[in-house]
Amino acid sequence: MITFVIPCYNEQFYIAYCIKSIKKEAALIPHEILVIDNNCTDHTALIALHEGATVIKETRKGVVFARQAGYENAKYDLIANIDADSRLFPGWVWIAMQHISKPDVVAVTGPLIYDGATLALRIMTRIYYWVALQSNKYIGVFLQGGNSLIKKSALDKTNGYDLSIAFYGEDTMTAKRLEQSGKIVFSPNLMLYSSTRRLKDQGIISTTWMYFTND
Repeated sequence: MITFVIPCYNEQFYIAYCIKSIKKEAALIPHEILVIDNNCTDHTALIALHEGATVIKETRKGVVFARQAGYENAKYDLIANIDADSRLFPGWVWIAMQHISKPDVVAVTGPLIYDGATLALRIMTRIYYWVALQSNKYIGVFLQGGNSLIKKSALDKTNGYDLSIAFYGEDTMTAKRLEQSGKIVFSPNLMLYSSTRRLKDQGIISTTWMYFTND
């Protein structure tokens, strides 16, 4: 029923927790977990295999190439894009299926909840997702690339993802392409726990601004 696609570049400290959370939440439905090895130089692939995932090698560097590899190898009719440093919130599958089962909906997405977030980060995250929710209602579509469930039939109409956008903005472009086939739902309850490592590396303000401008 669901193919979970996890792009990975040196994720040995996170991948086992991500896979375990998926297996727990999707235990009652047919599913597969595809870990896309995007030129890892650590033990990510070995750990993923040990946890029961299928590992696919993608040598073209970039998350959009990894997601495309997942799409091309998916055997189920629903594709879940999950970041490697994330864990499914309890009830994720049930919430996602409630929305995606509607015939006019082609994708459902939701927010990230950052582990150990500071007060400043919690405030900025709330603002960001409030704007995202309003955008999805009144301005244009929004898709959280690493927290989404998409109908494969909708991706088939565009041959998957736009490979001209390597990272920032690729999820927005995916949303723009998907909306030609149906609705994209932003559900505040479809949450993922996520690491704060990217925000720490790049800075909260600069990362938030980069996402806003690319959207």
